[in-house]
Amino acid sequence: MNSDYEKLESVIGYEFDNKKLLVNALTHTSYANEHKNRKVKDNERLEFLGDAVLELVSSEFLFLNYEMPEGKMTRLRASLVCEGTLARDAKEINLGEFLYLGKGEDETGGRKRDSIVSDAFEALIGAIFLDGGIEEAKYFILKFALNDIEKKKLFYDSKTVLQERVNSVKNGNLVYEIIK
Repeated sequence: MNSDYEKLESVIGYEFDNKKLLVNALTHTSYANEHKNRKVKDNERLEFLGDAVLELVSSEFLFLNYEMPEGKMTRLRASLVCEGTLARDAKEINLGEFLYLGKGEDETGGRKRDSIVSDAFEALIGAIFLDGGIEEAKYFILKFALNDIEKKKLFYDSKTVLQERVNSVKNGNLVYEIIK
């Protein structure tokens, strides 16, 4: 296992009291599956927790800093916490280089795969939350996920865009029909 925790901690500006949480956050399922005999845990539970913390902090941030309707805040938050944006955030701190991946996943470019690094980013948030509390997690999120919002590409799901456009037309009436 990679033991260069200090480098990652230096980059993120947070030192873990419980290094096991950090290791857990960096452990992909593929690695855990290859090391079952050592009872290695993957980062999925921390990812679940980190996702919730990220949503809470980003919702509070948008509420306090942007005067816009709920629908626009929801779309802006979605763009900030979607896989592609979080993957870019993870790459800014070179999170991929610290991940514990199974051999196959590592050999096929897993360290650069958006789904893997974005999940690890959320797991790292969960680990920071458990280790240092909400204020430390909030500091990390503000510094690395909610930074440079104006330059981050907004994510719009195509169904929502279509509905908004149809609803803006006075006689517009959108009907969904399942064909296959």
